[in-house]
Amino acid sequence: MNARKDRLKSLFSGEAEEAPSPAEAPATTPVGAPPKRATSAAVKAMGLSLGNLTQEVDEARKLREALSSGEQVIDLDPEMLERSPFLDRFSEGAANDEDFEALKRSIAEHGQQVPVLVRPHADSGKAARGIYQIAYGHRRVQAARQLGRSVRAVVRSLDDAQLALAQGKENAERRALSFIERAFFAQTLLDHGFDRSTAQDALAVHKSEMSRLLQVVEAVPKHVAEAIGPAPKAGRPRWLELGDLIAKDNAGLVVDELSREPFRAADSDTRFQRLLDRLKAGVLKSAKRRSRHVTKIAGANGKPIGQLASAARGSRLTVPESAGKGFADYVADRLPELHEAFSKAASATKK
Repeated sequence: MNARKDRLKSLFSGEAEEAPSPAEAPATTPVGAPPKRATSAAVKAMGLSLGNLTQEVDEARKLREALSSGEQVIDLDPEMLERSPFLDRFSEGAANDEDFEALKRSIAEHGQQVPVLVRPHADSGKAARGIYQIAYGHRRVQAARQLGRSVRAVVRSLDDAQLALAQGKENAERRALSFIERAFFAQTLLDHGFDRSTAQDALAVHKSEMSRLLQVVEAVPKHVAEAIGPAPKAGRPRWLELGDLIAKDNAGLVVDELSREPFRAADSDTRFQRLLDRLKAGVLKSAKRRSRHVTKIAGANGKPIGQLASAARGSRLTVPESAGKGFADYVADRLPELHEAFSKAASATKK
């Protein structure tokens, strides 16, 4: 614990850590002695400890950079902070964010280590009332709001492009956006008038990847994507598959599934799979139904004597009992004769 504090202290002071003296160095394993194997629990605990230390070091570095640049960290009321105008996440608090509760516990126990970045609100009237817009740190603001704490923030004058770039950069470094969140964030930036180059910089993607993101936006309606949520396990191929099935949904399956309680109660990845499975089954059934054409056959007296169901792979003739006992056998016996007559007529037509 002392070593951790010393390391964090050195980051703020800018001084390098001193190497341990030979006397403090751990004793080496005697030659020939079998190495001691740590238990899995010990290894796991060590990994968690190192991971926490790395995160604390990174957070301390960011805070020191903010302070060294002359920017002041101030406390703000979370109720005076509004989200960025460029929404990028399909989550709000713990909804669609399985890591949110862990973040809130961390802030409750250790405080907010890294300040959020805000700008005076773009609306001058709101700015005059002390309202700010968040560039990044939405999840930390939400956690502080639920905990009833103030938010540590750096205030910086940013235009829309600078805010979008800062927001995208922070997302890349912290909790990454899922594929569908990145896709709609890209579209949001374009809808707000940014050119593709700026949007690509904000998302740190190349031109080809940008095209793939927008392809999914065209295929999947936004209200469907928002109802499903981030679905972190679903990538571009599966979202495109879903979009293709949505386009073929003529039975209102999407609307029905999105309104069902089991769908709403499920986690985001399960919601995606539920809708995909429902559409696969429904669209396939509908296609089979459309591919089969049924013709009812009536006798001279107008009563039904048969039904012909035509499909892509062949046709099926059904003879009801009302057509008369033995009529089906009579038709079957006459089929060779009928087929011969059909073949002769077909040949004559070709000539």
